[in-house]
Amino acid sequence: MIIDKNSEMLLFRFSNYKRFSFLQEHVSVIKNTGHVWMLKLGRQSNKNKIKDIMDSGGWMILRAPKADGGNSFLAKFSEVGDKVPADETYPTYYHEILNGTDEEFYFSSAARQWFKLEKICPITDEEAASLVISKTGKKVDDVIKTTRTAVMFVKNEAPIGVREVNV
Repeated sequence: MIIDKNSEMLLFRFSNYKRFSFLQEHVSVIKNTGHVWMLKLGRQSNKNKIKDIMDSGGWMILRAPKADGGNSFLAKFSEVGDKVPADETYPTYYHEILNGTDEEFYFSSAARQWFKLEKICPITDEEAASLVISKTGKKVDDVIKTTRTAVMFVKNEAPIGVREVNV
């Protein structure tokens, strides 16, 4: 499968949590259950834009921390919500975050946005380099060095291949 050029996507810069690898933990749940719920804490992203992205295939770019190589991964999401998923198909370390046992990380007033991910696969460096900020057309690789923003609306200037294997 190929994601066409100029497809709107959400870019999410993730962080590892303590000794847990964000990527490994989320992929492990997908392999066991077929999906995983990913939690985004903080200001909610524009719901209308997210609905439009979901209606266009539901593609998201996950960007690793620079310390872990700064690699990009493609994720497919099918649902978004603001309540803790009843099926609890999320990484076990989320319990520390949700229960407030980690005082450095937990903010009781933080908005929550949950994304149901069905796939996480790698993309090539060339595909990652084709990503631009939707509003400005600036290259993501240039902008990401100068901002702490965790979520951006992006599009691709070249097609992106969807690999069949989760990371």
